Amino acid sequence: MVGIVVAVVVVLALVGCACFCGGGALLGGTGPDTATEDPYGRGYYDDEPEPSWSPPQPFQPSAPATRPADGPGRYPVTYEVTGTGPVDLQFYDGDGYFIQQEKVRLPWRMELRTDDPNRVLVSAARSDGNPGGFRCATTVGGRPRVTDVAGPDDWRVQCHANPIR
Repeated sequence: MVGIVVAVVVVLALVGCACFCGGGALLGGTGPDTATEDPYGRGYYDDEPEPSWSPPQPFQPSAPATRPADGPGRYPVTYEVTGTGPVDLQFYDGDGYFIQQEKVRLPWRMELRTDDPNRVLVSAARSDGNPGGFRCATTVGGRPRVTDVAGPDDWRVQCHANPIR
């Protein structure tokens, strides 16, 4: 009796597989491959050439700006990084560009003017396994000085501007 039940289950499984696998082909289920068709029309007439366009080259300043291009900024800014060993610097210049400099010797100082005092930031990170400590400071106009100190176990300092109220 058990053998008959097993045989019926096997036959039903084979019939089910045959229906699922072969039924689609018998019913004409092979339609066009929509994944490879272009869903968008070209938009150009056959006698018009396609326009050619290349993106503009990004502007890379050769040296950090020390003042905005349209004249002197309203706010004087001073960046300072002091300590020992080389550091990798990141800061915003007077035009608001984010500048990165590698393996800068300390002490380092930059004075500039900007029209956006909220876009003032200097960051210094250890470079070449520098074992010494270092610190940063920013001053914007008459606002209080902002400082940060990195000890022997720290790897980065970051100083920004105090917000204008």
